Amino acid sequence: MAEAFAAEIAKSLLGKLGSFAVQEFRLAWGLEDDLARLEERLKAINAVLSDAEKQQSKKESIRLWLHMLREVLYDAEDVLDEIECETLRRDVVKTTGSTSRKVRRFFSSYNKIAFRSTMGHKIKSIIDRLANISSLKSDFNLSEQPIDCGHVLHEETEMNRSFESFSGLIGRDEDKERIINLLAAPFKVGDARPLVLPIVGMGGLGKTSLAKSVCDAENVKSNFDLNMEVCVSDDFSLKQVVPKIIKSATGERCADLDEGELNKKLEAILNGRKYVLLLDDVWDEDAKKWLLLKPLLSKGADGSKIIVTTRSQRVAEIMGTVTAYNLSLLGQEDCLLLFYKCAFKEGQMELSPNLVGIGKEIVAKCKQVPLAVINLGTQLYGKTDEKEWESVRDSEKWEEEGDGILPALKISYQRLPAHLKRCFLYCSVFPKDYGFPDILLVQFWMAHGLILQSSNPNEKLEDVGLRYVRELISRCFFQDYEYKIIAATFKMHDLMHDLASSLAQNEFSIISSQNHQISKTTRHLSVLNSDSFFHQTLPKFPNNFHQVRSIVFADNIVGSTCKTDFEKCLLEFEHLRSLYLWDDYGFEDFPERIGALKHLRYVYFGLSSKIKRLPKSIFKLQNLQALVTGKGLEELPKDVKYMISLRFLALVTKQKQLPEGGIGCLKFLQTLLILGCENLENLCEDMQGLKSLRKLVIAGCDSLISLPRSIKFLTTLEEFCIIDCGKLDLMTIEEDKEKKIQPLSLPLRIVAFTALPATPALPEQLLQGSAESLQTFIIRDCSNINEMPDCINNLIKLQNLDISDCPSLSKRCRRGIGEDWPKIKHIPKIKVDDDDSGEETSHAGSSGTP
Repeated sequence: MAEAFAAEIAKSLLGKLGSFAVQEFRLAWGLEDDLARLEERLKAINAVLSDAEKQQSKKESIRLWLHMLREVLYDAEDVLDEIECETLRRDVVKTTGSTSRKVRRFFSSYNKIAFRSTMGHKIKSIIDRLANISSLKSDFNLSEQPIDCGHVLHEETEMNRSFESFSGLIGRDEDKERIINLLAAPFKVGDARPLVLPIVGMGGLGKTSLAKSVCDAENVKSNFDLNMEVCVSDDFSLKQVVPKIIKSATGERCADLDEGELNKKLEAILNGRKYVLLLDDVWDEDAKKWLLLKPLLSKGADGSKIIVTTRSQRVAEIMGTVTAYNLSLLGQEDCLLLFYKCAFKEGQMELSPNLVGIGKEIVAKCKQVPLAVINLGTQLYGKTDEKEWESVRDSEKWEEEGDGILPALKISYQRLPAHLKRCFLYCSVFPKDYGFPDILLVQFWMAHGLILQSSNPNEKLEDVGLRYVRELISRCFFQDYEYKIIAATFKMHDLMHDLASSLAQNEFSIISSQNHQISKTTRHLSVLNSDSFFHQTLPKFPNNFHQVRSIVFADNIVGSTCKTDFEKCLLEFEHLRSLYLWDDYGFEDFPERIGALKHLRYVYFGLSSKIKRLPKSIFKLQNLQALVTGKGLEELPKDVKYMISLRFLALVTKQKQLPEGGIGCLKFLQTLLILGCENLENLCEDMQGLKSLRKLVIAGCDSLISLPRSIKFLTTLEEFCIIDCGKLDLMTIEEDKEKKIQPLSLPLRIVAFTALPATPALPEQLLQGSAESLQTFIIRDCSNINEMPDCINNLIKLQNLDISDCPSLSKRCRRGIGEDWPKIKHIPKIKVDDDDSGEETSHAGSSGTP
């Protein structure tokens, strides 16, 4: 990385040294003196790190010193993690009881004396290395700063705005109208089939935003049978592009289809249909690849159109059938309007004439590139200190070569606090155009220790991580934010991805069949394969890269030796924290070797339909915090209970019932997603054991008929969402009303019931139990729910009520005249879709959006 972030890593280490696990280890293993010396040495170095990091951009010697220090600190992290792993392993053995010989054999330990000796030698080696590095700091005349060893969260910047992305379309109305007119032109004999219109321009001009706004225009959508959007990015091979087009058209993933089957499927989808297709961000100038794809796209009806966005005139020449539309720089006055919209709160601009003047000078340096304007504007939003604005205007980064966009993005990056810089850079391990689900990205960050504990003891790491996400979105480091019930999603602009990759290049590497060269400082790997269509083999990794901490396999890998090769690969990476399998692999049983990766905290099999069984050894991973199972999993064994650190579980299984004594024993589990379990009829009955569960989502479980009543004993549950469970009757969790049981007090904040046709009524006892906490209540596509329960009056914190596709309920909740309107009229924000009238009833008070 351009920055070493040594202070952040040292702070994390000092926090670990004070953790319960390490304190217990000190007492139990007799390493008090060694660990105390390590802590003392770290504090001495930490005292000058703040000054060193301020000077590193100007003094190469300090920058190199910080990078040397970082490597030692990483090794120290590995040692302390080993201590935590062993402490957790002993806890599992202890809690299973001394009579369970099978369990004790399963979690067989190192020899205690040998382990203590090994740890002692490692700690002493690190102390010696730190001493050598510390001796050099006197050469730099670094001043000591007050030591802050705690994990205190940097306060979040005030953000009153919603997450709506700035479109960058100010000043583009004329461009939009011209392109729409080209698309609307009637087909004439002799016209190309399909017509291909390239939009060409430098990065950051808003080509994608413009093209998407064109495709979303009503007079365009109404003119075509099919509207599709695909981000192509660097890889224009058929194996990448064809499945993306099919998914955009139908929502289907086609991982199991071969080349011929994919081609036939695409032809069948397009056959005789008039379509518009956006191929966004095309880079590849290999004409052969376009000539392979073009015949497939010619199967559509006359009048079909393709829009291509690209920075390359050569791409436009290869693909275009009409003259390319060259997108110009944004006019200076439009740039000013865009900047002021991003930088000033309502009414602030008139009160700040000096800031307006400084802003005009900043915009002039952005060289009429909208992305640069937006990025710097959002950085200054709500800021009234003229010195802050002047620091942006006068930054030395403007002197670097570039077209205005890269210096502007670097200035924005510089202004991030250190904890957000690291989080941003870690995103570069994922491929371009990756859609980040916020809850998964937070788990990835947590796996690498990037999230600092809040000073508020009631705030969990997951909450802090979501605040990091919101802040990066507000500063325009992420875009295309879309709120969904299960998770919000967003992407990185390709220029932002380029920035992160360039700044993180010393630690983050891409390895493929063409590129095996990675640095000895590499800690994070993206594995890509693009040799041929469906004959990828696992790249050979260089030896002795045990320091790698995360791997993202961004392609599907097949072949007769796939499993063996993969197991050899896992042998190399003994300090791995996160393992991400993007797509399918050519084996049904995952290698048992995974059980030796004791540092693993995050495992993602999410899109794999081939892996049917998890290896037994995976349940030895006591450090594992997040597990996303694949779509092909036949069964989640009871042994999941041994994953005592698990905080996040996304489960797809073919089981009919979840057994007791498994998931229900995960007392630290915070989030449970049960998704697409088509055979599942019943959940486990011991859910009351989930003593930390805060989010429960059950979706796409077509056979689910009932919920365990133990759900009402989840006294930490804050979000409860049930989606698309056709046979489920929510009333199964209700007690007999004649028993007059006092409802439990539940801390639910968000409740969502969607596509539940078998549910005749809303669970009144569940809602009543959340009377003092429920803020958002969503009811969608529940056709048999006929009325709002009386208890809705008692939900004193309810701010948002959203009802849609519920004919009877919507009618009863019509504003002013519905029978149930008196029950809900006190709610500040109400959104009701009235199916009978085809209108939407809205009632807005002073509250915010859900």
